[in-house]
Amino acid sequence: MLSASGAVQAEEQLKFGGTLRIASLQSDLDAFDPLTGYSIDSWEILRATTRQLVTYPGSPAGLKEDTTLVPDLAKSWDISDDGKTYTFHLRDDVFFSGSTERPIVASDFVYGVKRFCDPNKQVAAINYFNLVISGFVDYCKEFAKVPTGDLAATKAFTDTHEIAGISAPDDYTLVIKSDTKNYDFLNILSMNFVSPVAPEIASKYFPDSLDSRKNLPSSGPYYVDSYEQGQKLVLNKAKNFKAESDQARKAYVDEIVIDFTANSEDSIVQKIITGEADLSLYLDIPPVPTIQRFLSQKSPNLHVTNSGSANFITFNQRPEVKSKGAEALRNPKVRQALAYAVNREHLVQTQAGSIGAVPLTQIITSTILGYEPFDPYPSEGNKGDPAKAKELLAEAGYPDGIAFDAIYRANAQYEAIAITLKEDLEAAGITLNLIPIPLTQWYSNIQDPKARWDLNLGGSFSPDWQGPSTRMLLGGWLNSDAAPCGTGNVHAICYSNLELNKLAAEAYPSDDPGPIWTKADQLVSTDLPWIPLFEKRKVVITSDRLANWVWSSLAVNADITNIALKQ
Repeated sequence: MLSASGAVQAEEQLKFGGTLRIASLQSDLDAFDPLTGYSIDSWEILRATTRQLVTYPGSPAGLKEDTTLVPDLAKSWDISDDGKTYTFHLRDDVFFSGSTERPIVASDFVYGVKRFCDPNKQVAAINYFNLVISGFVDYCKEFAKVPTGDLAATKAFTDTHEIAGISAPDDYTLVIKSDTKNYDFLNILSMNFVSPVAPEIASKYFPDSLDSRKNLPSSGPYYVDSYEQGQKLVLNKAKNFKAESDQARKAYVDEIVIDFTANSEDSIVQKIITGEADLSLYLDIPPVPTIQRFLSQKSPNLHVTNSGSANFITFNQRPEVKSKGAEALRNPKVRQALAYAVNREHLVQTQAGSIGAVPLTQIITSTILGYEPFDPYPSEGNKGDPAKAKELLAEAGYPDGIAFDAIYRANAQYEAIAITLKEDLEAAGITLNLIPIPLTQWYSNIQDPKARWDLNLGGSFSPDWQGPSTRMLLGGWLNSDAAPCGTGNVHAICYSNLELNKLAAEAYPSDDPGPIWTKADQLVSTDLPWIPLFEKRKVVITSDRLANWVWSSLAVNADITNIALKQ
């Protein structure tokens, strides 16, 4: 791994103070509420404004090294003999900051979870909680009956209904119960979703609305000082933040400023090189010439780590979609033809070559529990097999080829992926009608059942945590018991494989789930719920103002709460 090792100081020498400046490629945050944030970029910022029961402390070595959970707002916990009940004992010296500065108590966690099913905007990863909190599904079914657009009705429901599996016996005790033992229960609770939320403030606003973004109090070391939509977000260190009460976040800088006006890769790179910005946001990978420049200069400001993240092609499989392309993709041979038509070696080159990515031919990635290299549709050098693809299309009833409406995210990186795919798939008789989607409209578009698309060329994921996070994919996104087709189904995948669901159910309570997940991966990688393209490495460039560098495995990015500046 490349890192700023030459610029890293011993922890005891690092200074507090200064302003960390971040330049965003996107004109605003895609989400800034622990309920809805589910991108690595939103999680990078939420790292500063939220705390959880348990968390990861960050690592200067790499993402894969940041895998040891530490207590966060919970100072300790007890686990029942059957592994189904967790009793957390909370710290009594932590406060909200911003619009309220009262102590954080256990009922704030209960309310945070009760928000998950809000029909106005539900939690971004509801599949986890459908399976791990007793009574959650029944509670959500009742909440779904509440009319949208009525804050009073929403408040009335949360005030009068409880989830059987989560309770606060007193201000500093939280009890969470599951119907089953889950080997990854604490990992799930480390995600930003499970953050305390002040009901007296949150109930006044629709989730993640502009007013909510400005007023939702922070449970982390930084709070919102000012927020100008599409312009700038300023986070200041909370006056009542106590370093001794946080094992994970040093909170070195006094202020974090996110600038949303850069809006081009070249502008962001220039700002970082000149020191106007220290980090980027929404820049998935720096431009290839920039990476080559930093490499040739042996710059200590180029940081690279294995990430376990991946890019892939998904299919619009909502049952109400009846386009010719969508219907064709329900045929396994058409999906197999796509798998053979893809030239993964060409796609890796769009990511700056091997420093940025490696070909991927299966669902789970190299940093995830259960990974064993597997390629059900091999080709020489991962360059694809157009002849085999044409043969499969003919067998499926498309001897003259087929065309698909294909959407992609409208930025330089995804445009390069889309154009490369279009050119390579033509050789197999597959025509792509490319449709760019603005970044700010991306997630709403793929969730819209009326949106026009057959293929999504912008499918991607990053592990919700490194290591035992296999539930996210094989037990979550692709498990129809956890993520049934409908609102909230990630990328509108709408995949169902009962054998996979059975294997997932075996893995959750297992003391050795790795081999079970390996079998599940081979099952679904052959079935092709999506087309794997490449596994990404995380590549970040920074200014030379940084005195140290720390990765956050949850954000799959920089840990902005542990980066210090040169004074």
